[in-house]
Amino acid sequence: MSVSAPEQLRANYEAGVAAFFALAKPVLDGVHAVIDLNVQAGKAAMVESEATLKGALQSSNPTEFFTQQIGATQQATAKALSYGRHLVDIASTTQNEWMQAAQAQSGEQEQRFKAFSEGLTQHAPVGSESFVAAMNSTFAAVNNAVETLRGISRQAIETAQSNFQNVAASAQEAAPVAAQPAPAKAASQAKA
Repeated sequence: MSVSAPEQLRANYEAGVAAFFALAKPVLDGVHAVIDLNVQAGKAAMVESEATLKGALQSSNPTEFFTQQIGATQQATAKALSYGRHLVDIASTTQNEWMQAAQAQSGEQEQRFKAFSEGLTQHAPVGSESFVAAMNSTFAAVNNAVETLRGISRQAIETAQSNFQNVAASAQEAAPVAAQPAPAKAASQAKA
């Protein structure tokens, strides 16, 4: 029993629409998470800037003023690192969800293609065996290329995450030393 061409076209169209929305949802969720993070960061920055400015205006001597500024700098550095970590988490989560959806869709597409290819092979006219073999070979090569790209994509994301974590750790170690007053910094460097 074979499926008619219009039914097959409709099924393929529906599958394409389902694939689009399955792949778009994780991306939109990631964009939404980044927007939420930015709104939260903006609100927090506004409140903290107000508090820092009020504290600076209320300081009675230059030493107190500079101490407050150094504290604000250290807090800003820590918050920037935290913000970066949140962005990496969002990107990683979005990428993982997208890859899962893509793999599911890829599996479904592969099954549909295998059914199409088998139907074509069974109903191919005499003498077209070389064409069918070339077509099957081409699609096998495309599937291998897709798998290679998936592996490369995973490695690139893991490398980027690792590099970000290394940079964040280095920045956390360097931030307290950079924000110290000059005499304390000199004493700390002399110990090292």
